[in-house]
Amino acid sequence: MDVLGLSGKTIKSYQINKLIGEGGYGVVYRAEQKAVLREVAIKVILPRYANSPEFIRRFESEAQVVARLEHPHIVPLYDFWREPNSAFLVMRYLRGGSLRDRIDEHGALRPE
Repeated sequence: MDVLGLSGKTIKSYQINKLIGEGGYGVVYRAEQKAVLREVAIKVILPRYANSPEFIRRFESEAQVVARLEHPHIVPLYDFWREPNSAFLVMRYLRGGSLRDRIDEHGALRPE
């Protein structure tokens, strides 16, 4: 169930296509970045957290750090922003299910 009702809407230059996940802090949508025809995942932070100054301070700090990371095992962060009652993270969309699906199917990965 799309608790935020964003499926089918356009936010900034992103066409929101489908709800693909929910968590404690927000929901995740598959979307298209229209300007470059790129499929992305957008995590939308729920209003109760997006309106918390402490949460937003941490959110912005962590987003800035993640945006600078470049590693083959880290999903790139393309964009983030805040609006009244919301905060958004735009990341590369990865096909093939969730990490939970992979662990359930193949077992946990072992440290090298």
